[in-house]
Amino acid sequence: MASGFMTAKALFVAAEVGLFAAVPPGGATASSIAERCGIPARSARALADLLVATGLLEHDGECYRNAADTEAFLAGRGPLDMRPMLTYWDTVSYSAWARASTVFRTRQGVRGDLTEAQVQAYESSVALVTAETAVDLAEAYDFGPHRRVLDIGGGIGTFVKPILGAHPQLTATLLDLPEVVTVAREQLAADAFADRLDLVGADVFVDALPAGHDVLIVANFLHLFSPERNTELLTRLRDAVAPEGRLLLVDWWRDPSAPHPATRLGGGEFLMISGGDTYEAGEAAQWLDATGWRQVAHLPLAAPAGLIVAEPAGART
Repeated sequence: MASGFMTAKALFVAAEVGLFAAVPPGGATASSIAERCGIPARSARALADLLVATGLLEHDGECYRNAADTEAFLAGRGPLDMRPMLTYWDTVSYSAWARASTVFRTRQGVRGDLTEAQVQAYESSVALVTAETAVDLAEAYDFGPHRRVLDIGGGIGTFVKPILGAHPQLTATLLDLPEVVTVAREQLAADAFADRLDLVGADVFVDALPAGHDVLIVANFLHLFSPERNTELLTRLRDAVAPEGRLLLVDWWRDPSAPHPATRLGGGEFLMISGGDTYEAGEAAQWLDATGWRQVAHLPLAAPAGLIVAEPAGART
């Protein structure tokens, strides 16, 4: 465990130089890997040996091969490419965890402002992790009565895209920080529903919220903030929503008796980012009660995610 930082960095470097993609199904020697990746042969051998120890590579004589899971998820040839997550952990998360002692003592996040490349890495990683949940949301909740969606902290459109795709009567506004919206605008400009989606760069805690929306989505956002900040946010949203509007809270709700592995890891990562945490659904219910909302449903999504549906207190169901 103590030497795990070496293993992590070896994995990150391998993804950066394209080592897994450079290993064909039949295997390759260290010198062949080095030539394809543009690194010294001794470095390729040392890197490959480290990865053999993790089980990501297999070693037979002078030949290295990708393990089955590596070929499926890290070589760019399988059903899912996990390399964007490795880029995020390497270029954004790793430096924050180097200051973990301070963060755990103070519960103050240490991640600073991100470059455009780091924003891209972060948003791509979030999109990868939450893609299944986003599809589940579009199917699990009845958007039929609604006409306009406000996606708070919508990133690069991971949640709003399947919703607009499945519900042609909807239009939407994606709200996120200006630097995130810059990245989102480039990625969403050519999508078929681009004319039904407005992008707004703003700070949800400071700036005026766009009006005219009858369903508000807060997906994988509350875990970035403290309970105090979350009640502040929910109060702002309550003041902005239409009387018959709905609030959809999607997050990794922590089961206190048997926490999902993702919520265990997430509790640390969200703390490093901004002092956040993984919260129990009961905590969210308390915030809703305190800020003028009434919870009307709690639906499971792809584990460990869940959907909490709320309406303004006093509204008709």
